[in-house]
Amino acid sequence: MKRTTIKDIARQLGVAPSTVSRALKDHPDIGLALRTEIKKLAEELHYRPNQLAVHLRQRSSKLIGLIVPEITMFFYPSVIKGIQEIIQEHGYNLIMLSSHESPEKEMENIRICADNEVAGILISLSRQSEMYENLEYLRELGIPLVLFDKVSIDLPFDSIMLEDEEAARQATTFLIESGCRNPGAIFGNPNMLITQERVRGMRKAMEENELPFKKEYMYFADNVVEAEACAKLLMAQNPPPDGVFAMTDEVLMGSLSVIAGSNTNIPANCSVICISDGVLPYCMTPTVSFLHHNGLELGQLAANRMFELLESGEFINDEYSGVKKTVQAKLIQLSSTRQLVF
Repeated sequence: MKRTTIKDIARQLGVAPSTVSRALKDHPDIGLALRTEIKKLAEELHYRPNQLAVHLRQRSSKLIGLIVPEITMFFYPSVIKGIQEIIQEHGYNLIMLSSHESPEKEMENIRICADNEVAGILISLSRQSEMYENLEYLRELGIPLVLFDKVSIDLPFDSIMLEDEEAARQATTFLIESGCRNPGAIFGNPNMLITQERVRGMRKAMEENELPFKKEYMYFADNVVEAEACAKLLMAQNPPPDGVFAMTDEVLMGSLSVIAGSNTNIPANCSVICISDGVLPYCMTPTVSFLHHNGLELGQLAANRMFELLESGEFINDEYSGVKKTVQAKLIQLSSTRQLVF
């Protein structure tokens, strides 16, 4: 017989798992009537606390593990700030590790976190990460996991990510509405879900506006140096693009000087737009229009979800498949794009 979980009780009563968990512990935030109803149903369903989850919470070292692909000036500083704000509010501390874009290092970091008996792990996957059994190892240990930013939607874990397809669709649509008819793009690593979603978003915008999606105007770069090389190839096309979508801050840094130096007037001859955490675009010449990918908000959401999991214990359930949350991007128009054409 399947063991009754907190999630099962919550589903029947139409409340959050965290509400059930607090009610069973007689938390004063939950009204007496609701506490009574929850306890009655728990007894009827023969609910018993998962002893592994109880043990893990009792032995918690008050540490949260954070694993990122790399520590750079782009995006992650604001994510880390958002995470730190939340975990400190809960009286926890952070262990931060970098996988250096290596699946092997990623696994080593997971084991380091497990050896230190962390209460949970927040992770942004490396570019080449395919060793998802590493994450199953955490499930076996009873350690909750929240993926953020660079995730895999097929994994049965919680994830927090930008609406990547929609953000790229909005960026491309803005280029088109401001007069671009032959936009190009420089994306990130083609094997990453985040890249695939943003390619899909640009393609969708082109199709919606009955414009051809030209593969010869689409390039992929893993870093600033590769982005610079891709920008040279893109601007050498005949005809050159009249708009460029740079997928990330890193791509923007490598490509903007090349675009501006190719006898191209920005934005008169070629508009430029990117997806950014919102700092770098203001430091460039000209300032660059962008879809704001709020790293602080994403970090806060990821950390808050972690504490919801720790409170409810729902991640222990073998059938638990995770909650997927997305963050919307906001368009900020600066000097690198033309005014909209109506």
